[in-house]
Amino acid sequence: MNDKKIFKMALVTTIIGLAGIIILSGFVGPENMSIDKIDKSRIDNRVEIEAKIVSVTQTKTNTTIIRLMDDTGSINLVIFPSLNFNQNLKTNQQVRVIAKVTQYNSNLELILEESRNVMVL
Repeated sequence: MNDKKIFKMALVTTIIGLAGIIILSGFVGPENMSIDKIDKSRIDNRVEIEAKIVSVTQTKTNTTIIRLMDDTGSINLVIFPSLNFNQNLKTNQQVRVIAKVTQYNSNLELILEESRNVMVL
């Protein structure tokens, strides 16, 4: 084959691949799971959980730490002040959360990245 044909085939393949990624990206979302399924293999991934608020703590630096619990375990949800989170969450509320899994002091925790990713049920 000559170079022009190879170039055209590569270009068409690239365009089709990019179009596929753009179309399918709308269907890709965080995995819905229970707290016990969140492990070190999920670090830096976004997950969706439904849980009950057990406690809400405000640190000296205005970081909010919410302890979430479901039937399988518990985990902290961390909300940094830079997020300007203004929902008034209380203990015993049931919430659906989409957050990023991280590790801090050997403990797994969730970091809220967008205010709209917390929904009171």
